[in-house]
Amino acid sequence: MKTSPKLILSLLALGLCAFAPASRAADQSTVEVAPKAAPEKPQRPRAGKQVKKAAEARDKMLAEKLKLTAEQQEKLAVIRKDQAEQLKSGTKPGEVLKTGHDQVRALLTPEQQKEFDALPPEGRAGKKAKKS
Repeated sequence: MKTSPKLILSLLALGLCAFAPASRAADQSTVEVAPKAAPEKPQRPRAGKQVKKAAEARDKMLAEKLKLTAEQQEKLAVIRKDQAEQLKSGTKPGEVLKTGHDQVRALLTPEQQKEFDALPPEGRAGKKAKKS
């Protein structure tokens, strides 16, 4: 019986294909992989920018609706800086917003306070109020 060269080459190729996965498995078992260091804290770089944009938009809206004076706007800017520092130090956002709300309300005239009280609250509570 004659064996054709094509048959011999096919058998050789089949043997190599069957042997290749076994040799790779042996290679992989000897390779040591260093464990990845877990990041200490997930970073959300956009979150700070979003909060800043929201605060700026709120301040602009307050200045227009309540007709804030230049002095009131300056005091509002100081309150916002204080809030940012509190948030960076790890104070709970809800507490920061509540304190800030009270501080903003304190710098307004009685007429402005009535309008201010009619506005939706800042932060998540305000978003929930808008949906209702």
